[in-house]
Amino acid sequence: MFYVLLAVSIVFSACKKEEEDTIAATTVLSGCTDAIATNYDATATSDDGSCTFGIVGGAWITDTEEMTMHAIVSMGGMVFMDTTLTEIETNQDSMETVIQKFWGNGDFNAWDNNNNLVDNGTWVQSGANVTVTTDTVIVGEIISVTKTNLVHTVEGNETFTEDGADYDIDFTFTAYHTRNENGFNTNNTNQRKGNTSFKRKLINSIKK
Repeated sequence: MFYVLLAVSIVFSACKKEEEDTIAATTVLSGCTDAIATNYDATATSDDGSCTFGIVGGAWITDTEEMTMHAIVSMGGMVFMDTTLTEIETNQDSMETVIQKFWGNGDFNAWDNNNNLVDNGTWVQSGANVTVTTDTVIVGEIISVTKTNLVHTVEGNETFTEDGADYDIDFTFTAYHTRNENGFNTNNTNQRKGNTSFKRKLINSIKK
């Protein structure tokens, strides 16, 4: 009788162990499985569609720049230009910066279409607002960011005098980017070109 009970006990234990192993093998851990996402879960075995994305990860390639301006130009108190215009740029050779990278440690770099470093500094994000500090401080707003695309705007006002004319310009700059998940590598990281001032770009646009 003892041996019968022992055999039954061994068989029962073996079956229970096999059942536990089967359950463990078929357990699905749902979560975000995309390593570039802000909520990536390294333990997840099944993506549940919950992934969210930020501006860190890879590098952003500028596809289109759109500038809308309302400019009032006066001289001696007399207004001789009051106009609103929009310019759209898709030629990357004409863009000041084409590649931007936001590092996880808060560093920021930007390169032109020839892979020359044109700007570097730091960045910080608060909600949808991103502040980039280089030679100047620019505060932009993220309109949308996904795994593959980023749209952001910068709004502001520039007032200045040049050649006796007083300029008062309200502007909205919108940029559309595509994410390169592999990031960006270049041998030109030590080159820093003098970039065109934003004021000069506004004047050039108005004078066209």
